[in-house]
Amino acid sequence: MSFLFRVIVLALLSTSSLATGALADSKPDQIPKMIKSLDDVNVRYGASLALTKFSTKAVPALRKSLMTGTGDVPVWSAYTLGQIGPAAQSAVDDLRKALTSSDDALRTAAAQALGKIGPSASAAVDSLTNALSDKQESVRSQAVIALGKVGPAANKAIPKLIERLSDSQLRTQARTALTQIGPAVVDPLLNSLDEDKIRYDVSVVLLQVNPQAAQQAGIDKVSTADVSTLRLVLNDLTRDQTERSDAASALASLGKEGVPALVAAFEEPQVASTAAKAFAQVGPVALPNLIELLTHENIDVRLTVIDALGHIGPAAGAAVKQLIPLLEDNDRDIRYHAVRTLHAFGKKAEPAIPALIGVINNNSESEPTRQWSIKTLVVTLPETHDVVVKALIAASKDKSNYGVSQLARQLVREIDIEAAEASGVK
Repeated sequence: MSFLFRVIVLALLSTSSLATGALADSKPDQIPKMIKSLDDVNVRYGASLALTKFSTKAVPALRKSLMTGTGDVPVWSAYTLGQIGPAAQSAVDDLRKALTSSDDALRTAAAQALGKIGPSASAAVDSLTNALSDKQESVRSQAVIALGKVGPAANKAIPKLIERLSDSQLRTQARTALTQIGPAVVDPLLNSLDEDKIRYDVSVVLLQVNPQAAQQAGIDKVSTADVSTLRLVLNDLTRDQTERSDAASALASLGKEGVPALVAAFEEPQVASTAAKAFAQVGPVALPNLIELLTHENIDVRLTVIDALGHIGPAAGAAVKQLIPLLEDNDRDIRYHAVRTLHAFGKKAEPAIPALIGVINNNSESEPTRQWSIKTLVVTLPETHDVVVKALIAASKDKSNYGVSQLARQLVREIDIEAAEASGVK
């Protein structure tokens, strides 16, 4: 169990009388007893809270227990020193030494404590920088956070923090830490812009720390120089959805130049939908690429291509000709997605009306596909009024599927009540 998780769990469990009473009636002469209680799972959290209240008065004893205590006392001593914060500055050297302990939890607690002490822990920058290569992820993470909280005085750690931008586990903390260090990061970051793997993150930090420098470097706006890094971000499942969506949007903003990277993402199931949605921003310039992929051997890619056309909407109306045959495809999902995309085309779907009527009248077709075909007929109005009304009246009399006939009845009455009643549609 990680140190931080242990802290959270034990905090919830520490409800004994000693844990709660430690705060109510504590005196300086009780400090040794409280430190001893740090090794008692039932009361340690309350004892830590009480020691924190003593602030600098408890620091000497906590420094000693950090270095010579047994059991969990050193870990909780480090944790408590961190809770005391900047007032525990005199313990920085002890906490720095604790970073070399063989105990993972103690190293984690020491790094965390140094971060909470903040700028006053500047003497530990070298040790925290070394901890960025610790075998334990929790230690590396807390070291990154601590360096950021030390602030500008941690400038010697900048190169190592930039390296950590390529670490999926530390990337977010490293960006925050570099931002907290401030102006000193600008030049090293500018020198790292040619590294595709971290260019995106470097740009994020630069834009926060020095927007003017970012503008001068040309990274305030997306350019073709960003394609490689944006492709990496889009396909990186260790990143959150927001960043991957931002990368897709950025690629889309490049128009034709960004299309190949977006299309390539169609073959990644967990990324395909994000890439497809971006085509709403790309527009019709992508049609040649998308139409070509409608015959792709991978059915999931074909489905994504159809959806991408739908996201473009009426501007992709030129693809109607290629979508019509898909209404008779052997795969039901292909047929369904094709109908949904034709619906998104609005009036541009008019050439598909005969095929759509065929779908509506096909009793072996799924109800959702038939219903969306009905809805698609309707969006081609008003120029197609007569043929649409005739098809809806016919569908309203379909006794094989209530969902289809009911929708047809409802819509034809909304469109032309007189024609509906004249045909006996109620």
